[in-house]
Amino acid sequence: MSDEGGDETAGSCGPSPAEAAPLDSNNLLGEILLRLPPQPSSLLRVSIVSKLWGSLVSSAAFNRRLCAHHQEPPILGVYGKSSGDIVFTSVLDPPDRIPPERFALPVSPDDFFDSWSLLGCRHGRVLAFNRVRLELLVFHPVSGDRRTVALPPEFDVAGYGHGFSTNGAVLCTAGDTDPGHVHGACQSSPFKVVLVGTFHGNKRPVIARVYSSETGIWGDLVSTRGPFGGFFGDHPGNLIGNGLYWWLHGFDIDILEFNLDSQRLDVIKRLPITGTDIDRVNMRIIRAEDGNAGIAISMYPSLHMWDHKVSRYGSAKWVLRKTINLQNVIGIPSSINAPVVAIVAYAEDADEIFISVRGGEEHPYRGSLIVVQLKSMKVTKYRGSFLKDSYHPFTDFFTAGTDITRSTPVMEPQQPSSH
Repeated sequence: MSDEGGDETAGSCGPSPAEAAPLDSNNLLGEILLRLPPQPSSLLRVSIVSKLWGSLVSSAAFNRRLCAHHQEPPILGVYGKSSGDIVFTSVLDPPDRIPPERFALPVSPDDFFDSWSLLGCRHGRVLAFNRVRLELLVFHPVSGDRRTVALPPEFDVAGYGHGFSTNGAVLCTAGDTDPGHVHGACQSSPFKVVLVGTFHGNKRPVIARVYSSETGIWGDLVSTRGPFGGFFGDHPGNLIGNGLYWWLHGFDIDILEFNLDSQRLDVIKRLPITGTDIDRVNMRIIRAEDGNAGIAISMYPSLHMWDHKVSRYGSAKWVLRKTINLQNVIGIPSSINAPVVAIVAYAEDADEIFISVRGGEEHPYRGSLIVVQLKSMKVTKYRGSFLKDSYHPFTDFFTAGTDITRSTPVMEPQQPSSH
């Protein structure tokens, strides 16, 4: 019995190899590191602990597990236009703040001034349109990967003159075949581009075509059933459920819907309020409570949220979901004169609106972006040098495997993809 007790005591004083170095197991270590915030600095600090830790967090397998664990990629910053250029502004605090040049759009030095238009950001990619070269650029800022795509002939805006208006959207298609896919490490995943166009002031149908990166070609031409005379503004399209939605501006303010499953275009008619009651630049298409399209309108101090309801018989109507006092939500003191409050962006995955507050020098939020989560009404304030116009939120996982300081190379001349 004493022998057994002696063995037990000896065993308790000498831990097993697994107990002595529990973090030598990649699986256990990986499970622990997955729970760190998905910020560049978190994993960068981890990566310098040892070669083992560094190789683990920079591996593609760990990156996939990180995306699957966190599900929703963080908002890294916003893209916008400034003096004819497309610029990136990080919303992260130091040391995670990303230098603008790191995510700068790779353009050719031979490009004309203001030749680029920003169409949208989604699933870690940026979609831009060069109206001089008549080509699209699909850019993945984290990896630096880029692809140029020639416009189909129906979208030859140079041939139509200034009367033709176009917009578009990019999205990853890996989820079409992999239901468990989490958008975040999509630089090697297939994608599609949906391009829409209309003739401003001419009663012609709105048209659309879809490009697939897997085939390298554009799909069949799609058009609305009836004519429409309008144009697309600077607002990006929003992906809500299985549909993409864009504003159509004209005498009325309508919404264009492109169903990704049926490849069908429809026009959703305007809200049941007069155009003089709405500042067109102060509206955003949002996700409704039932997952369909909705609208947020800022008429300070109120924020109105409308949902587009479709009955099982196909009839549709707009329903006011709720009205919120923005002054209370944002926390603007009533002693301050009424500021100019504008909705400048909508993050579709997080269901958040970005609000810009413009006021006098004494205004506490001047130069800030205020982000409001529309369900919880949680408010986040980003301070910095932000533009006053429309923004495109950019979300992606940016891990230690990527250099936060590496600048994006200038675009080299290359042959765009065929029609």
